Amino acid sequence: MARTPMAGPTLASVAELAGVSKATVSKVVNGRPGMSAATRTRVEAAIRELGYVATVRGVTDARSAFSVVFDTLHSVYSLRVLDGMVAAAQRDGVDLVVRVLSTEEFGAGVGGTALDRAFVEDVAGRGHLGMIVVTTAIESDVVDACLDAGIALVAVDSPNPLDRSVASIGSAHWTGGQQAVEHLIALGHRRIAFVGGDQENPGLRARFGGYRDALLAAGIADDPALVSEDGMGTAGLTVAWMLTLADPPTAVFASNDADAFAAIRAVFQAGLRVPEDVSVVGYDDTYSVVQTFPRLTTVHTSMRDIGSAAVETLQRLHAGGKPLSHHLELATTLVERESTAPVARR
Repeated sequence: MARTPMAGPTLASVAELAGVSKATVSKVVNGRPGMSAATRTRVEAAIRELGYVATVRGVTDARSAFSVVFDTLHSVYSLRVLDGMVAAAQRDGVDLVVRVLSTEEFGAGVGGTALDRAFVEDVAGRGHLGMIVVTTAIESDVVDACLDAGIALVAVDSPNPLDRSVASIGSAHWTGGQQAVEHLIALGHRRIAFVGGDQENPGLRARFGGYRDALLAAGIADDPALVSEDGMGTAGLTVAWMLTLADPPTAVFASNDADAFAAIRAVFQAGLRVPEDVSVVGYDDTYSVVQTFPRLTTVHTSMRDIGSAAVETLQRLHAGGKPLSHHLELATTLVERESTAPVARR
């Protein structure tokens, strides 16, 4: 039966007694390298003194098996990331088991499964050696559970701030925000809106930071009326309201492509044109193969490379190595298409 936090000494209590980190205790428990002989001896003594018993994992076949956890697969972003993971796994002879927390259309937790300690213990019980969590909040108890079970953990675009010990992968959000707004500024725009933000989401907050940096560098005043951080999926109503201002935006930077398309729809519904009256830039390049009208100018994120890097990082961690970076950011590129143009005379 899996050990619960109330059933006896924990990895944290062993770490406290030995005067080391929980990660170091986890390495000792799971027979990994990366410490001096004296440290290993001290940890082993603390384990014996407290009677600590690690979670017992099941036995799998000779191939390594990793769990991949998504909040939902109802997004092109998730599918592109998964595509990169599958390619890397097939190349390296790794088995991936995909788990989806919600089978509903909107978000995790709606008729779905919670990502908690019990979930991690179930993963360990299946004999999986690591876990990649995509666009899903990872709370501290999940991090601790992974350490207890000796499971390597990698986060992809986590929507919540993470413990510094957790390896994470995403795009260069700040730089991407700068690229989008610098493009609009170069076209002569000065009234540039930002929509689809969320102060609680580190990635979206960084995109907004890039937006503000680009405005500041160009000497453009930050107008709170042109900023919305009400979350993804809110751009339609927000842009419709912004267009009623006495001095409305001539351009919109949306934090994601879906909100960019909602912004374009709001512009058309207001009797205006894109890009003749209002330019629109998205983020991620999720719909690059879709022949939309107009075709969307957006910040390209290599989602496939993010997925591949996540698998490579997990394998490195499981082998007892260190990640190339605890927060790996892949480069972004602005892709100019038809939804942006020089600012129109008013």
